[in-house]
Amino acid sequence: MRAEAFGAGGPADAETSLMIAGRSALERALAQPGRVRAAAFDLLAADALVTYACEAALECDDPDAELARLVSIGGVT
Repeated sequence: MRAEAFGAGGPADAETSLMIAGRSALERALAQPGRVRAAAFDLLAADALVTYACEAALECDDPDAELARLVSIGGVT
């Protein structure tokens, strides 16, 4: 699936939106520690959204720079 399908502003906007949504889903999962079904669904959603963002970044002219930008959005240090 192409990133353009997710945002009218082009691939970078779509990747940003996917990464932000993935981070939000991960934060929801982390807010529910233990064996909570809703947290598991949020974790799966976070994984899928971040994966889609990274796949879309690989289609850019400079994938390394785009992946670095996504990592900064994701809050990974």
